[in-house]
Amino acid sequence: MKAFKQIFTILTILVAFVGAKADNGTNSPYSRYGLGILTNQSLGINRQMGGLGYGLRSDSYINIINPASFSQADTLTMLFEAGFTLQDVYFKENGKGTNALNASFDYIAMQFRLCKGLGMSIGFLPFSNVGYTFSSTANEGTTEEHTYTYAGTGGLYQPYIGIGWQPFKGLSLGATAAYIYGDITHEISDNLTNSEDDNYKIHSAKLKSYKVDFGLQYYATIAKKHDFVLGATYSLGHSMHADAKTILYRGSEQTDTTKITNGFKLPHTYGGGFTYCYDKQWKFGADYTFQQWGTSTFFGDDDMGIDRYKVSIGMEYAPNKPSNKYHKMISYRGGVHFAQPYTVVKGNNGCNEYGISAGLSLPIMNRNNKYNSALVHVSGQYIHMSPMSAGLIAENYFRLNIGITFNEAWFMKMKVK
Repeated sequence: MKAFKQIFTILTILVAFVGAKADNGTNSPYSRYGLGILTNQSLGINRQMGGLGYGLRSDSYINIINPASFSQADTLTMLFEAGFTLQDVYFKENGKGTNALNASFDYIAMQFRLCKGLGMSIGFLPFSNVGYTFSSTANEGTTEEHTYTYAGTGGLYQPYIGIGWQPFKGLSLGATAAYIYGDITHEISDNLTNSEDDNYKIHSAKLKSYKVDFGLQYYATIAKKHDFVLGATYSLGHSMHADAKTILYRGSEQTDTTKITNGFKLPHTYGGGFTYCYDKQWKFGADYTFQQWGTSTFFGDDDMGIDRYKVSIGMEYAPNKPSNKYHKMISYRGGVHFAQPYTVVKGNNGCNEYGISAGLSLPIMNRNNKYNSALVHVSGQYIHMSPMSAGLIAENYFRLNIGITFNEAWFMKMKVK
């Protein structure tokens, strides 16, 4: 336990450092809208399976998508997981394209059992990312040419704590509370060819709020070797009570400031799904998520959000018997997903999202020569952002997600008699 606490402390400091200094993982111009690009609210296993999670429960990995799954925490096991992503994104517009490379430290989480039927999880992960720079030129009926430059930085982060309770066999309930915080800044500059003074407009906001999720899972053995899990979640929508402001500059002179009160709202979110498991090895599932972004507000504008739904389908083959042959200890997963946009872009809906993923979970041997005391989750993702109107940029993401789950047994010292 002492070694585990030391590792947790070190990685917590690392997350704070990376969050402050490193790239947030996006170059997308679409992060200019709403709260930015919404991140994967999931860990390594879920990403391998197309984002599947409402009906997943296991004592060997952490599933933060449904807090009811925390009740499955094993009596003698504490789990710790951290992950990061490498990605190459290809932007294409009017037959022309360009690439951008990014890396981001994505999450840190741990799960442990408090008592019989009661499990807890604590962690940290981003909620959204903002990061872009692009420019355009226009001649607005005058002899002067305007060069508009757009730039944005920031994002939202969420440390969380969750609990899962099994009141009786076959039913689990859970809840997660997160503290959402961060800064978002958008800058627009207008440079005239025959003028020494640029016009600047800066939109900025500092957000501090909360997020509460509730979860339920019902699970049963419907026949010999056939298990079924139904899962559902609800996330509370509310005003974030966050203020924003817009500042106008002419050259270096500030000419106007507009303050926006209660400029942001989080949506009510509903999710449901299932998993079917055969012989405790083969697993198949599907999820549906609906988010009421249409009632949300961004920088005081209540016409920029649209309701969003997401569908995820995933499968898994995970051997459940110990073996001396390494390849028989590897778990295999894959999945697909589809999601609608949640913001309006230039008066039209943004981009539909299509994704496919596949991955492996590789056991690592600890000092006692025991496998499964640590797992490395490796997955590849291809995501296509398809514009829903002409004149918008298409984006293609190629992602390598890497996560590692430590079981407390990894830190146990072998006793010599």
